Amino acid sequence: MRVTGRQSRYTPKQELKIRAATAAGLVLYHLLARTYRVRFLDPPYGRRRQLGQRVRCLYSIWHSDIWTMMSAMLGEDVCIMVSEHRDGEFMARIGERLGWSTVRGSSTRGGARALLELARVGREGTGDMLLTVDGPRGPARVVKEGLVFAASRMRLPVVPVGVAVERAWRLGSWDGHFVGKPFTRVRVAFGEEIRIPADAGRDELTGRWLEEVGAAMQRAEARAQAALAQRG
Repeated sequence: MRVTGRQSRYTPKQELKIRAATAAGLVLYHLLARTYRVRFLDPPYGRRRQLGQRVRCLYSIWHSDIWTMMSAMLGEDVCIMVSEHRDGEFMARIGERLGWSTVRGSSTRGGARALLELARVGREGTGDMLLTVDGPRGPARVVKEGLVFAASRMRLPVVPVGVAVERAWRLGSWDGHFVGKPFTRVRVAFGEEIRIPADAGRDELTGRWLEEVGAAMQRAEARAQAALAQRG
């Protein structure tokens, strides 16, 4: 499934660069990501649905973990919100080629429209949603209000995601993006569900719930790191 919003427009030169970057990214994905040794500490919600459980969620991840999560959750029924910036276009095209569905927009460009579209897909869809909580331009590892707003409006529980990668290259981007090295071990932990009331006001969303999600993200990451420290 592909979720479309307003189509981005690029110059021929920009389009050529995006296509080249997408092709290179797909090659790199197949060379690297397929070698990762991924273990989930908790079953993804898609697998729980396969067992007959009627569950759905909104996964919250750090922007630096997009590459790792795209490899770890390949084949899962997940829709991701991707920035309309050129970097986001590159990631969206890779994601769509790998079978992910996307909603375009961010907190700085197309944000209100994208969040409303994300909320609609969240209410009407059958799979899970995924949102980078500190994107598209940071500050890194600081939860923004878009997540809590979307979660309250789509009536899905937030599931904080913690990711730990044993060996990785760290890019010089604003988020310090991780790209795992070949055959590296990856551990993914899910925090407890956070249910944000649909009628929560702005002060409550940007106060209590932002703090709660941020703390839960840190706990999930610490749990993933602890699992990674244990061999096996």
